[in-house]
Order: sequence, then structure tokens, then C-alpha cells
Amino acid sequence: MLITDVQARLLKAENALQLSSDQLPLWNAYQERVGALMADQLKPLPQYAQHTALQQIGQKVSTASNRLAALEDIQDAASALYVALDDVQQQTADRLLPSTVPTLYSGLESGGENERKKERSGGRGGPGGGGGGGRM
Repeated sequence: MLITDVQARLLKAENALQLSSDQLPLWNAYQERVGALMADQLKPLPQYAQHTALQQIGQKVSTASNRLAALEDIQDAASALYVALDDVQQQTADRLLPSTVPTLYSGLESGGENERKKERSGGRGGPGGGGGGGRM
């Protein structure tokens, strides 16, 4: 759904901008960078169960740093595109382009939510911590 939403926003912006043939390569570069960030965010994070807490935190910092670099690449491509637009196109870009940049998130980790649920319920399975209602 996230991919479909961003793709729809990109298509809407592209159509509304009415890009010239000279502007299309700049638009394509922008779209590629947005796609690269999306692809990075959608790939599963590796599991680091054998690593120390500091190594795991370091990996999260590295992931965030890489995604920040991808956002900066998007910004650079957007800047190159923006200066090539006329005044009317820039007004359209001001309205539509920001919504084409995906929001950053740290990624989903398998088991993470289940671990948080266990911690909230005192380690006993299920909501309320009863774990089975006392029946045998």
C-alpha cells in the first residue's frame, strides 16, 4: 500500500508538472532516488540475535544514516529539477512534490512486537497475563 500511494503521488505530480523533454531526465532521476529509498525501507532488517546490544544499536544507527543519505540524494535531485522548472511548474511542485517523499521509518523487526506484548503482560502469554484462564 505504501508503494502504491507513493507511486500514485509521483504520477500525479508528473502529470501536473507537464514536464518538457528537457526536464524529464531530471524528473526520472528524482523518481529513481525516491524509489531507492522506498526499496531500502521495505527490505527486512537483518536479525542480529548473536550480536551485543551495542552492535545492534550501531546497526540501527547505520541504517538511519544510510536512509538520511538517501533523503539527501532525493533533496539534491529535487533541487536540480526545481531550478529547471518555470514559475508555474514551481508553484505546482511546491504543492505536490513534498508529498512524494516517503516518510522515514526504522523498519520492522520480526518478533519485536511480540516481545513488547510479553513485557507489558509480565511475560505471561496473552492480554491480561492470564495465559490460559486456569483451565486444564
